[in-house]
Amino acid sequence: MTKNGFAGTRQLVRLILRLDRIKLTLWLLGLLTLVAITPFSLRAIIDAEAEKSGVSAEQVLAEQAALLETNAASIALQGPPDALDTFGGRYAFEIGAFTLAIVALMNILLIARHTRAEEESGRAELVRAASVGPWSALAAVSLVALATNLILGLGTSVVFIADGQDVGRSLLYGASMTFCGLLFAAIALIWVQVFEYGRAATGMSLAVLALAFALRAIGDVKSNWLSMISPLGWVQAVNSFGDVILWPFFVSMLAVAIAVGAAIALVVRRDVGAGLIQQRPGPPTASQSLGTPLGFAWRLQRSTLFWWTVGAMFMGAIYGSVISAIDDFIEDNESMREVLEGMGMSGDALRDGFITVILSMIALIATAGVIQSMLRPRSEEVAGRAEPVLATAISRREWLTSHVVLTALAAPVFMVASGIGLSVTDALVVGQFTNFGDTIAAALVRVPALWAIAGLGVLLYGWARRFTFGVWAVFALVAIIFLFGDLLRLPDPAMNLSPIRHVTHLPGGDQGWLSVGVLCAIAAVSGATGIALFGRRDLDTA
Repeated sequence: MTKNGFAGTRQLVRLILRLDRIKLTLWLLGLLTLVAITPFSLRAIIDAEAEKSGVSAEQVLAEQAALLETNAASIALQGPPDALDTFGGRYAFEIGAFTLAIVALMNILLIARHTRAEEESGRAELVRAASVGPWSALAAVSLVALATNLILGLGTSVVFIADGQDVGRSLLYGASMTFCGLLFAAIALIWVQVFEYGRAATGMSLAVLALAFALRAIGDVKSNWLSMISPLGWVQAVNSFGDVILWPFFVSMLAVAIAVGAAIALVVRRDVGAGLIQQRPGPPTASQSLGTPLGFAWRLQRSTLFWWTVGAMFMGAIYGSVISAIDDFIEDNESMREVLEGMGMSGDALRDGFITVILSMIALIATAGVIQSMLRPRSEEVAGRAEPVLATAISRREWLTSHVVLTALAAPVFMVASGIGLSVTDALVVGQFTNFGDTIAAALVRVPALWAIAGLGVLLYGWARRFTFGVWAVFALVAIIFLFGDLLRLPDPAMNLSPIRHVTHLPGGDQGWLSVGVLCAIAAVSGATGIALFGRRDLDTA
């Protein structure tokens, strides 16, 4: 065994880059494309509005800034409304916290894929049998993460500089995005040491991300200290295009150093393939439910579904706690109230609009949970566990149908949980329930959109295992339309590709039931076709 703890790091870096050359390239191209289209689209919109109104672009920017500073939904989704009367500040706001969360997600998945997943598959043990140091794998994936985030940060800075923004401020914003990725990569490095399985480590990393997003959202809407204890809040507090604050950089650097140091210390305290938290033994005898396909599917998915339900309720609760801030702001700001009333928007309309945006955002996030549930059969097939199960009297269609049923049930559970969380915390703040039934109905009506996307995933999986991840491409398309559709001024046919766009039911409002029926039909037909196709194809464990 080598005495050099980092022996073989360079070779492992090359291996990671070889394995992830396509994934990392697609991640970077996708994120940089989102960044690049923001200045182009926003300038086109502002210039068109300026020409129409006969005023300067700067005046239009200032007028829009005054409205955005009062939009709690936008602030909760995108971040603090700093320097919105400048193009650079507006670009940073439009790119927003949600894009930063995607950057964090890229890093979490990168770390989990090349640490815990390698140990689960047994490949890490084979690598460690060679002249490789105990810290080499950790160092290699950290270096890849560092390089990836540096490329992303520099690319973002180049986009802003090309638009004519100040070079120093552009580099500062790019550095903020780099540190965002490094922070969550470092957080993931700790969790992969703690848990034995990649799903648990990834889940805890995502839970930290969700908590960071929620704390930032509350802190930004209410302008209080909560955003300052969130890693996402640190990144956005730099305010690159306004009154620059540098202390968040030093806090971020210290947090990254502490997290990486802790991971280095922990990695030698556990065996390869094990975690610091040992799995508890199961019961001596199996329950009767495991003898049925649905019971067995529930046993495999119950932990994942439980935590997604908790997360959906938590997200709803976080945003429910700031609904009252809309009413308070409008009540205290007479001039803004007059402007909004002139636009035909009352306080109730603003409240309903906020709830609608939040429920649609939670539906988008819950779609990822539904997809994860739908992909569980694929994981069982890849790991070779499906084959012995299907060697029994259980048919292929029965086996897949049991997982599809759980996925179908998960969608309404997620959305109802979010509606309950939103309504309960709003009631705790204002002292009474406001339109509880309407809010739950508005949450439920979004379920067919989740079903439609999951149905397409079942169809792709039934067709061929290698096509299954196409459902994530569908999810990415829906997310882009939701987050950037208006900014990109996408035509209606393109906007209508998103199922969520067809179920924007407001509390107390009307919903076009034809679109709901069409989405349910898409889900039913695609799901049934996928199950039928799976019954005709061979298992693929390669």
